Amino acid sequence: MDDDNETSFSTDTVQAVMKTVWKDPRTKSNAQALQLSAEFFRLFTIEAIHRASEENARQAEPIEEIQVEHLEKILPQLMLDF
Repeated sequence: MDDDNETSFSTDTVQAVMKTVWKDPRTKSNAQALQLSAEFFRLFTIEAIHRASEENARQAEPIEEIQVEHLEKILPQLMLDF
């Protein structure tokens, strides 16, 4: 994940997001769990972008940007797949 062309989620950001939903403030996660979670979020985001791009290409007049409506159309199946 150190390539210039590859984007990743910060483990600090992932930990901060997780802390917002943990009920017990003493709950902690180790570095490996944070790295794996960051990688999962990265792959999930890439897959969402690819599927939304395909949805955009199926339209009668595709546009150059992925719109929220494209993500809304692919989200139910994406959530089932992951």
